[in-house]
Amino acid sequence: MAQPRTALRRTRFANKRLDPIGVELMTLAELRARVSARQLFETERVEFFMVLVATGGRGTHLVDFERLGLRAGDVVVVRPGQVQQWQPAEGFGADVLLIDPAVLQPTAMTARQATMALLRLEEWPVHFKMDAGGFAAWRSLAAMLRGELDQPVLDELSAAMAHELLVCLMLSLSRSATGHAPAPTVQTVLVRRLQRELEGGVHTRPSVALLARKLRVSTSTLARTCKDVLGHSAKEEVDRRVALEAQRLLVHSTSTSVAIGELLGFSEPTNFVKFFRRRVGTTPEAFRQAHRLQGRSEPGPNPRPEHLLAARRDSRRS
Repeated sequence: MAQPRTALRRTRFANKRLDPIGVELMTLAELRARVSARQLFETERVEFFMVLVATGGRGTHLVDFERLGLRAGDVVVVRPGQVQQWQPAEGFGADVLLIDPAVLQPTAMTARQATMALLRLEEWPVHFKMDAGGFAAWRSLAAMLRGELDQPVLDELSAAMAHELLVCLMLSLSRSATGHAPAPTVQTVLVRRLQRELEGGVHTRPSVALLARKLRVSTSTLARTCKDVLGHSAKEEVDRRVALEAQRLLVHSTSTSVAIGELLGFSEPTNFVKFFRRRVGTTPEAFRQAHRLQGRSEPGPNPRPEHLLAARRDSRRS
């Protein structure tokens, strides 16, 4: 079956000046000055990692249709493929760190890959809070990274410095993200494998039996593990991920809800509608309309319409 036609803006890391480094750091105020209100408040599906750190005031951010309340020290982590919507409020300040996925997911067996494994990114929640020490460390390391990215000439030394500072920044964040979580167990590793398998095969709405075969465990082992680690069944985990994908596609594509249901493995449109209503609490079309209207709201004027990730003007340039 053909893939859904895209309606939602997909935003990738695209900064001509910083592309070789793959990292950009700005304040929310700078972002708001860079893009139009319409563009800023549109729902978008990102293709990079984004770390949003609240630095003052109160605000909210929408990630995969969940509204997150933010105050100073709160952190939001958006991963490639997730749907987000900016909702900056007056008086709310934040740092915005954008990272090309290749920087955090090196393919070669290198020392950096071993260091990245220490981040335990797969365990990071979407939303968490730093303590006073963590927040102070963020501000200090972020200032150093920003200074390096603002160098008048970005050479190999600047790139190396920026990457090392990014690693320090992310490792510091990981203490707040994972806390004192115990080391991975056989059960938690199995759940992560299940979730990765779901990410790659969500469009087929795989059965628990099929997932168990792919993971080379029995269905009873998979069911028991999900119950112990997640607090719900393996079938519930599949349904949650399918429902999320349905929500993303309804807002992200122009395909009909019938086509989306078929893409997700529902043989009858009525079955998809019943499933969606049970999981989300409304019909697919009502959900689509509500989020499309929400994305078109414009809370205030903004005079400088530029691309979200357009290169930052070099303040040192004459």
